[in-house]
Amino acid sequence: MRKLLLALAVALPGLLLVPLAASAANAPARIVDCSGAAPWCFSPNPILITVGSTVTWTNNTGPRHTASSDTGAWTTGNIAPGGTSAAVAFPTAGTFPYHCAIHPSMTGTVIVSAAAAAPSSAPVRRLASGGGGPQLPIGAALLLLGVGLLATRGVRRDRPHRAGEGIDKLPHQ
Repeated sequence: MRKLLLALAVALPGLLLVPLAASAANAPARIVDCSGAAPWCFSPNPILITVGSTVTWTNNTGPRHTASSDTGAWTTGNIAPGGTSAAVAFPTAGTFPYHCAIHPSMTGTVIVSAAAAAPSSAPVRRLASGGGGPQLPIGAALLLLGVGLLATRGVRRDRPHRAGEGIDKLPHQ
């Protein structure tokens, strides 16, 4: 029983963290209608990611668009209205400007950092979708780990001694 609880306490947190790690590796970007001089723009701009992450663009406008590197290193190709591009990988740190090949006034930047992306210096207007604090899988993993450790401690403490286990003193001595 103790080994089963210990195995669950170790394995379950790892299983809960796998989806979290996978979701952090892909950053969504959108092509949207703008209220400025250009009729369309990339959002967010800039896109802040870490090394090894990928970016996909979703076209939320009427005409086709692209997201193409200013240096020609990558392009999404045409993204139809309502469509999403294939993921573009960013294996190195740096600043990568891009544009729409069909509408050159549409520009954006991907900033890839070696560490976690730093928050922008812009004022916070609302809470992030996560609401702050640890993500649910991390909290659940920590809770389960604590319960598992307490359970294994209780099983060890409360089990009766068997014959030949070396009881040095009787309780009344």
